[in-house]
Amino acid sequence: MTTDIAIVLIVFVLFIVLILTGIAKIHVAAMMIPIALEITGVLEFKDAWGGMLNSSVVMMGSMFVVSAAINKTSYISRMSKALIKPGSSDFKIMCGLAVPVLLLGCFINAATLIPLMLPMISAICAEQKRPLSKFVYPVAILAQLWAGFIPTGGNAGTYLANNTIVENLGGTGTWGYFTIMTAKIPLMIVMIPLILWLSVKIAPDNGNIPTMEDTAKAAALAASKKKKDAGTLSPTQEKIVVAVFAIMVIGIVACALTGNSTWWPSVVAALVLIFSGILTDRDAMRAVANPVIFITIGTLPLATALKTTGADVLLADLFNQATGNMSPVMTMVLMYLVCCILTQFVSNSAVSNAFKTLAALISVQNGYDARALMLSAQEGSSNCYLFPAAAPGMTLAYESGGYSLKQHFKQGILFTLVRFLIFVLYVPLVYPLV
Repeated sequence: MTTDIAIVLIVFVLFIVLILTGIAKIHVAAMMIPIALEITGVLEFKDAWGGMLNSSVVMMGSMFVVSAAINKTSYISRMSKALIKPGSSDFKIMCGLAVPVLLLGCFINAATLIPLMLPMISAICAEQKRPLSKFVYPVAILAQLWAGFIPTGGNAGTYLANNTIVENLGGTGTWGYFTIMTAKIPLMIVMIPLILWLSVKIAPDNGNIPTMEDTAKAAALAASKKKKDAGTLSPTQEKIVVAVFAIMVIGIVACALTGNSTWWPSVVAALVLIFSGILTDRDAMRAVANPVIFITIGTLPLATALKTTGADVLLADLFNQATGNMSPVMTMVLMYLVCCILTQFVSNSAVSNAFKTLAALISVQNGYDARALMLSAQEGSSNCYLFPAAAPGMTLAYESGGYSLKQHFKQGILFTLVRFLIFVLYVPLVYPLV
């Protein structure tokens, strides 16, 4: 083992330890990677910080700017209130709450979406005289499930980042714009109706019905924060945002289907929203300062270092020795289960980012299709329904819904098993390891 390999492995292990133990935020730990690799001389400056000029980072940043404009409109809130009538059943209430979850979930992640939904859930529960415990967990798992399915938000550039990781390791990037969407289609077909119909039946009644006074305070606080952070759009500006967003989506899909770069429609859309005055430069800067951007910038050079030093070969050999003569499907299942179990006790984003690069380098060294093993890591870490620590959004739901640990676990066990079975039966057929 050379000195450079030792340094890379130490940096890799420290990164995993920092994020799994919670000593450092994942984006802070990620940004330590290029610093450490440059200072130690493992990578030169251009290789250590090349992620800043990566097309996936550009696309993510511009999509976050567009998402900031979408969040300033009132369409989603008005639509949800129109769908839930007084005296609605729990199923109808859940269907009404699903509308903003599915729409907002196209632009923002679950950790951001769930805090936005809580005042709305509280208001509806107060009006309908229903306990919060009946709807908070169901909304949370729906938000976690939907996140990343439609490639229109900050996750739109994920496939570019994944390809860059594989290519930096010496492989061929096979991720496409619709790869994640394709892998999740059966999941959505089965899980969304199951959540809407069954989750409110399983959810416990803890008697925590909010009062109109509590709801008014929460709504006032949310409105004050929204006004401070985002401002208010006129009806004309809201229509412009919707039009710009629709044209951008059409442009991205067209570019993906024709094999052209998909990052520029989102950049043009972001510039239009800023130059039109709908977003200020401060709004745009706050949107771009998303931790996902820093995670991507920080972890991309790790793949480069693993390849250039030969550490990728060493790690792949260790994994191969551990898996023995397992079949390709069982190799994918093992990766999924490891990530699924770990993610119940630490943040799912931490597990995903820690194991995605490992899955990529194992695939490159063994001649696997990197999509298969990387999807195993990504989907396994997304199956985060059993314990509150599995995801920030689930932690917030656990506290807001007033659940016990046993109640939280019982609500999640069925959905966890269903999601696992759908992966095992479908993904290895569509994206086989070999």
